Amino acid sequence: MRWWMVATLSLTLGCPDDPPAPPPVGDASVDAPRPDVGRPDVFVPDAGPTGPRVDGVVDDFEWRFGTDVENETATDREGSTLTRMRAVLHEGRLVVAVEGSLAAGDALLVYVDRAVGEADGQADLADEEGPLDVALSTDLTLPDDFRVDAAFGTLAMPSVADDDERTGWRDPADATTLAAFEGAAMVCGADACEAALPLAELGGEAPRTLGLFARIRHMDGTWTNQTLPEDAPADPTTVGAWLELEDGMEMPDAGPPDAGMPDAGPMGIVVDGVVSPGEWDGAAVVDDETRTTAGTAFEGNALDALRVVRTDTDLFLAVEGTLTSGNVLLVYVDAEVGGGEGVVNGSEFDDLSGALDLAIATKPIILPAELRVDFVWGTLDTSRVAVGADDRMGWRDVGTNPSMFMPLDASAAPSACSETACETRVPLSALGVVDTIGLVVRLGDADGETFSNQTLPQDDDPAFVTRALEIPSP
Repeated sequence: MRWWMVATLSLTLGCPDDPPAPPPVGDASVDAPRPDVGRPDVFVPDAGPTGPRVDGVVDDFEWRFGTDVENETATDREGSTLTRMRAVLHEGRLVVAVEGSLAAGDALLVYVDRAVGEADGQADLADEEGPLDVALSTDLTLPDDFRVDAAFGTLAMPSVADDDERTGWRDPADATTLAAFEGAAMVCGADACEAALPLAELGGEAPRTLGLFARIRHMDGTWTNQTLPEDAPADPTTVGAWLELEDGMEMPDAGPPDAGMPDAGPMGIVVDGVVSPGEWDGAAVVDDETRTTAGTAFEGNALDALRVVRTDTDLFLAVEGTLTSGNVLLVYVDAEVGGGEGVVNGSEFDDLSGALDLAIATKPIILPAELRVDFVWGTLDTSRVAVGADDRMGWRDVGTNPSMFMPLDASAAPSACSETACETRVPLSALGVVDTIGLVVRLGDADGETFSNQTLPQDDDPAFVTRALEIPSP
């Protein structure tokens, strides 16, 4: 007889005071100059323990909360390549990294719209002086909802934007006389450029969606076939795709259940943190009839119910309850119950870099052999909407590398919490789901080993999982 019991609910659809700051990152390179560009005396101040440093070296750990796009088309220009672009909003700055290479006579160029869909900004740039200014002056065809409010680029890798006419940021407020931005930074190594611009210099107001794309232009004015994001290789001058970042998105109104956000599912589920009447009809549900122990740090917190809907393409979760400051709500997810991948013991987790990562990594949860953790969804806050690769809310891939969790960007896997519930949606493809999904919910302290006595499904010891909610294929 198996030592653990599984609470299985089959779901068939007929139709479609703040928690403590995370500890410093143990990276010796934070305080040591990197010699990659030959200018060890020119560096932008460190952006913090979870933010990228603008030094021309793309470190996966520093960029772990960035949004990224990649290019899989082979270049038609030897020596010039665009492979990956990353971007993040961090400490009041837009920070961007472009990985690739640059042949002599070519220019790597990035164009930024501070508010996609708004009419401000330039459709064409036409500066005839300065090598970078001329390279940025475009014959690109932009769609009506994208206008250029900032741009940066370089004609040389490595290079540093230090009164260099070949490298740096440009302000297109006057399309015929591109000026340098104050407080901007850019450093290129041999295989990557990193750049940062204060949002105060970029202008505009939140909430908004920022957009940016990259191209490589030849000295003769023609363009390489590669683009970031990957667009139409046969016509790189026509822009149809860009990377987007959400800035200052507010908590949706908790009034009408469909207000302000598009319908996210076949049953009318809207990821807004409000479990509305009828919205989750037909979902698999488990609840907890116990209460948190009085006199403990979890008094006033609650895990009331877990609701799950699985479609052919997505997994929808809702956790009803309450969460006070200093605590964390965690949903452990096995993408394939009975599969051999994932983590079976919380002692394997060793990522202490971000607030949510720390909360996950400090928990001594132990699972049965049949159940392994591939992903964790969590939040340290209520009344919050996840933005980008959020440090305090959202999805983490914890099974691929238990020492370096990878976030799923909120644009692909949205999350929202109100005071009484959290809702999220994630594509099954992002989880690598094959068959039956297993889910376990826990409430714990934000930076320690303690769990609340409440669990979903109900279990005797919150640190030892004996019951899980299983969701088979529809």
